[in-house]
Amino acid sequence: MPYMNVTAQRLCVWCGPFMIAVWASAFAFLCHFIPPPSPAKSRAALVAQFSDHTNLIRLGLVISLFSCALLVPFCAVIAAQMRRMEGVRSVLAQSQLVSGGLLCVEFLVPFAIWQTALYRLHEWSPEIVQMLNDMAWLMFLGIISSACIQVASLGVAILLDKGAKPVFPRWAGYFNIWVSMIWVPAAVIPFFKTGPLAWNGIFAWWVPLCVYFCWFVVMVVLLLRAIKEDERAQESGMTDWLTGTAPELASPHLG
Repeated sequence: MPYMNVTAQRLCVWCGPFMIAVWASAFAFLCHFIPPPSPAKSRAALVAQFSDHTNLIRLGLVISLFSCALLVPFCAVIAAQMRRMEGVRSVLAQSQLVSGGLLCVEFLVPFAIWQTALYRLHEWSPEIVQMLNDMAWLMFLGIISSACIQVASLGVAILLDKGAKPVFPRWAGYFNIWVSMIWVPAAVIPFFKTGPLAWNGIFAWWVPLCVYFCWFVVMVVLLLRAIKEDERAQESGMTDWLTGTAPELASPHLG
């Protein structure tokens, strides 16, 4: 594996934790969105909260817009390692990458909606501010299908990897499928304004958020290990599936 490719892959891996750290810091300390404002909060209270920290929230949203774009290179390096499992017709790798790209858009659009709410905060009526805030949170947390498909595709690919030296350990496949199921309850937030399934509730916010952090930690460790193993295989004379040499060792396929 060329040195440049190894370096690029490792940089893409570290984009993931960097994105999470920057986004979480901006959301918590600038936007004051961790924990989220209650969906049951009155219009007047919501406008007052936005008025107290208007410029800080704007700054936090700008930082979040840039940081969340780093999800794309992180998904790209996952796809690169998944192609080692699947070979040329890597449909699961493509599904993971496209779903990750969609998830990035689903992060960015709510940030733009919050920016709109704050742009003319004292010119909009409180009803409009509340509507924009509702729209942003419902999109940010409620559109969870692409995230579920992303990690489920990875999980299935890992479980179908029948190579002598699998790219990722088998338990990681079950872990990714479990993660995809844990996120599903967030899809029902349009039905609740209070309780554990509201957008600030334990099953719609806190559990998915904690699981998302854990998923990044696990995947960073596994990706760095997989890249190192791939690099070691190249140095020892084996080639990957692009060359067709020693496929039983260097290029496990799905079965």
